[in-house]
This record gives sequence, structure tokens and C-alpha cells, in this order.
Amino acid sequence: MSIDVDIVGQLVPNVMTMIVQLCSTLVLFLLVKKFLWKPIQNFFHTREEKMQSDLAAGEQAKKDALTDRQKALEELNEASDQSAQIVDAAQKEARAQRQTILDQANTEAAAARKKAKQQIEADRLNMADDMKKEMVDVAMSAAGKLIGEKSVDDLDRKSVHDFVEKAADHEE
Repeated sequence: MSIDVDIVGQLVPNVMTMIVQLCSTLVLFLLVKKFLWKPIQNFFHTREEKMQSDLAAGEQAKKDALTDRQKALEELNEASDQSAQIVDAAQKEARAQRQTILDQANTEAAAARKKAKQQIEADRLNMADDMKKEMVDVAMSAAGKLIGEKSVDDLDRKSVHDFVEKAADHEE
């Protein structure tokens, strides 16, 4: 059994078939060019413009973000500076109030000490006067008992009082 195959016929195309195929391809090309070429070109052009627009918008958004970030950093630094100033002012005010309170307390304590000293001095003087009067009374009573008289003259009382005063002055 032998197989007859026309190898040359299979390798070389038929001229008529080739012309028909070329004509149909030319017709398709002319139809595409006539009806589809401009819409396709417009589609690609519109797509390119949209991409450029999106890229420009992205760049602008990036610039805006950087500007906003810089502004936020400046505001943060400013807020930090203001908070430091507020803390410093509060510390200064606290120190001033502390000093005012201490000064007021010292003034009040000094006034209380002075008043206490004056009271002590007044009490001491009153006690000294009371002691002198008691001494005069005791001396007058003793003199009255020695002399035997019940009442003593005011003149004698004055002279005893003067004597006690001189003795007290001499002790100081």
C-alpha cells in the first residue's frame, strides 16, 4: 500500500487562494481603518490623558501631604514650646506664691514673738510692781507690829515704798 501525497502541492500554496486571502485582509484592514481607527485612537488618547491627570493628581496629593506634614510638625513644635512656657510660668508662680507665704508666715511669727515679748515684759513689770507692793505691805505690817500701832500713816507708807524702789533699782 502506498500513499500518494502531493508534497509539492502541500508546500506551495495555491495562487488563487492567496489572492483571495490578501483581498479579504485588505478589505478588513480598510474597514478597520475607516470605522475603528479614529475611535481606537481617541480611546487611547483619552486613556493617556486620564493617566497623566491621575499622575498629576497623585503628585499634587503628595505635595499637599508633605505640606500638611510640615505644617503639623510646626504646630506640634509650637504647642510643645507653649506647653514648656506654661510649665515655666506655673513653676515661677508657684515659687513666688511659696515665697509670699513664707514671708507672710515669717512676718506673722515675728509679730507673734514681739507680742509675746511685750506681754512677758508687761507681766514681769506687773509682777515686780505687785512684789514691791507686797514688800511695802509686809514692811508696814512688820513696822506696825513692832511699834504696836494698828494704822500707819500714808507718809510712812510712801517712804517705805521709795526705799523698796531704790532697792529694786539697785538690784537691776
